[in-house]
Amino acid sequence: MKPPLDCDAVLVDATGTLFHPSPCVGAVYARVAAAHGWQADAAALDEGFRAAWRERAPGRYADDPERRTSDAVEKAWWRGTVRRTFELAGFPPPDAACFKGIFDAFADPAAWRLFPDALPALEALRQRGLTLGIVSNFDTRLRRICDGLGLTRVVDFVLPSAEAGVAKPSPRIFEAAAGLAGTEPARTLMVGDSPDDDVAGARAAGCLALLLDRQVMSPLPDAIRSLAELLPLVRARTA
Repeated sequence: MKPPLDCDAVLVDATGTLFHPSPCVGAVYARVAAAHGWQADAAALDEGFRAAWRERAPGRYADDPERRTSDAVEKAWWRGTVRRTFELAGFPPPDAACFKGIFDAFADPAAWRLFPDALPALEALRQRGLTLGIVSNFDTRLRRICDGLGLTRVVDFVLPSAEAGVAKPSPRIFEAAAGLAGTEPARTLMVGDSPDDDVAGARAAGCLALLLDRQVMSPLPDAIRSLAELLPLVRARTA
């Protein structure tokens, strides 16, 4: 077993790491669409969303290698993704009012569910004296979500990419997070479910990093399968 990591701060990704959509994305899309006069099948929309994500996510910042972002940039990207979801599912694209309803629905904490290991792991890390931050490629809806899910009370800060001005894997967002944590990148650990955005990005900034692989698909030998597995790997902070 490897010796525990020495760090002063732990940064944690949000979606896929701490929480996930609940019910599925397609169910939320279908519910909101029905309220706006669109009849669409939840299962078809869920599959459409997965296909739209696979199609669009790799090129999300293709026009800007620096991955600059903002609330407006994020909302525009989601507008295109929702439209493409409906197209791939075989339904007419939603109008502006329906898109706004969908976008706003995912600002509601009720559209998300914590993984069972999330709060216990964060609380245990906090008890060890570590500074905790949530760092995510997200717009500022993230703050309301974290408040509603009880995450804000156990972390020191929440940093959505739209607020940082750059998205992962840009080293700049990790450097900004280390600054908020009051520590150096070399004393900062990033944990998330993306090998590129979370692990490679953090390491490029000089941070420590661990991949969370809940589906046990990664070939990396040091990937963790749950946030509970993080606890033996992190040493308590010393004064």
